[in-house]
Amino acid sequence: MQNERPRIAAIVLAAGGSSRFGAPKQLVEHGGVPVVRRAAMAALEAGARSVVVVLGADSDKVLPALVGLPGVRVALNTRWEQGLASSLASGLSALAENPEIDAALVMLADQPFIDAYALRNLIDAFGPNRIVASAYSNTIGVPAIIGREHFAELSMLEGDRGAGPWLRERRSKVTAIPLPASPLDIDTPEDVERLRGLD
Repeated sequence: MQNERPRIAAIVLAAGGSSRFGAPKQLVEHGGVPVVRRAAMAALEAGARSVVVVLGADSDKVLPALVGLPGVRVALNTRWEQGLASSLASGLSALAENPEIDAALVMLADQPFIDAYALRNLIDAFGPNRIVASAYSNTIGVPAIIGREHFAELSMLEGDRGAGPWLRERRSKVTAIPLPASPLDIDTPEDVERLRGLD
């Protein structure tokens, strides 16, 4: 009998204060859809069992962008100013409540070209090797899938140290999957102009 597919849930990190951007970058639209909603939709379409979107700064403004998405819930990170690691810990804590979840698909809300196809490639590669990461620009990083046995260690990270550095420190243990799309992050108004030029 064929083994059951791993039960993977997604964490979309969307709590940042957009200090370099000047407005909630989670609400920048790509294809007429806010990027935070696009990220959650891509995770669901790729086969994630559920999605936890971690909000913090401007949560009252960002939350409406997620209304009506089945399988999506919000975790509020009240410590978002302490850095990315606190948001990762909030998302992992929310997933840990469900003992049936085998792994976390860790994503950023501000990577608009990461679609369901790219995420499905990661999910298909997750198996005996319990850490799978995206490969691009001679490095590895998120989106990435990390087995449940690593949740406690990841939750201990501090500051702006997210999953990326943690993955790179373990590169020999990571299954790297080439990312077929641009990992463009939206950090500045210039990035939005680049996005519109590629839209």
